Amino acid sequence: MRFLVTAYFLLSLCGTMTSVAISLHFAAHDGGAALISAILVSSACAQIFIAPLLAPVFDRFSARSIAIAATVCEVVLLGIILVVPIAPVLIGVSLLSSALAGLSIPALFTIADEYGDEKNQAATFSMLDTARLVGSFVGPVLSGLLLDIWSLRAAISVEIAANLIALAILLVLKQASSAPESDDDPKTQSFLARVLEAPALLLRNEQSRAALMSIWAAIIFTSVFSVALVFYAVDVLGAGGLGYAFLMQAFVVGRILGARRSKTIAPPRALAVLTVCGIIMGISIALTGILHNLIVAITCFFIAGICNALQVAALRLVITSAVPAEIQPKALSSMGSVNTSAMLVGYIIGAPIVTAAGPALALMISGVGTALLTALSPLVRNLRSRL
Repeated sequence: MRFLVTAYFLLSLCGTMTSVAISLHFAAHDGGAALISAILVSSACAQIFIAPLLAPVFDRFSARSIAIAATVCEVVLLGIILVVPIAPVLIGVSLLSSALAGLSIPALFTIADEYGDEKNQAATFSMLDTARLVGSFVGPVLSGLLLDIWSLRAAISVEIAANLIALAILLVLKQASSAPESDDDPKTQSFLARVLEAPALLLRNEQSRAALMSIWAAIIFTSVFSVALVFYAVDVLGAGGLGYAFLMQAFVVGRILGARRSKTIAPPRALAVLTVCGIIMGISIALTGILHNLIVAITCFFIAGICNALQVAALRLVITSAVPAEIQPKALSSMGSVNTSAMLVGYIIGAPIVTAAGPALALMISGVGTALLTALSPLVRNLRSRL
């Protein structure tokens, strides 16, 4: 299990490192903003539209086999951009890599679940989340160093090495258990039925349906915060680039702490944790738009980061509890697609909101919208149960 967590840490660390290095490399060129935007949009579209179409492979292959195949493909893709680091290739590789992540991440969580504590799934997932977030925290720093000292190719080479280490770990792992049998033979199901199987099960379950509807709407408003943050730090607080870095890192450190604490979430309380943390997170973000103070903002974003990580962990527990074991990888893939689609909508509406309302008011809108839409779902559910 520790080796698997190490592999996930390396993949997260180097994936973030390469992503930031690519952004820094092309930001210095003409048309860099358009290229970075194209990479972000292509990555999001791959997770929303392509990853769900790949999910049926979980019906035919074990999670370990899928993780190995996805890692091999990732090494090949990285090799391509190492040789040909030009804009069209980067966009295409980004799209394919994000689609592969829609398979590899659910596969890794499924493998970890097989090797982890059967009585405490939250603790197993907490270890992986913590590894991912620590990797994302350290990655940007390393990317800047590699780019300053060497080049973009150096960052890509390091990520290739990390993927090869992860591949070696996956190859030496034995299948912890045989794949569970599904009631429906995938050979008798149509392709569309296999694509829709997990989303249909999640929407039929009352708790997972409520969780997904609540989190989708709330993520849209939370994503506005991501767009407004840099303008808030520079224009409202006058904190400059260093202040913006402190605000960003406060949120990330909060997420790391939240991921560590998520091991205490019991599956029956997951939906309640999701709701409470969404409300607290929304209030924290809204307060930064009212109280224009750097220390207050750092504290509020730290609290928001804790709540964000707890929300992700709680949502994952709701999802895995709502479907049979053999459907869990596809359900986790569906969860990723839902979250990414909401983030994309938030990014699209974020720029007009920040432009029209200003950064501070945009943060207030983001926070209030997040809290209200998170609270709305249980209120509606309770109202329906009384009627």
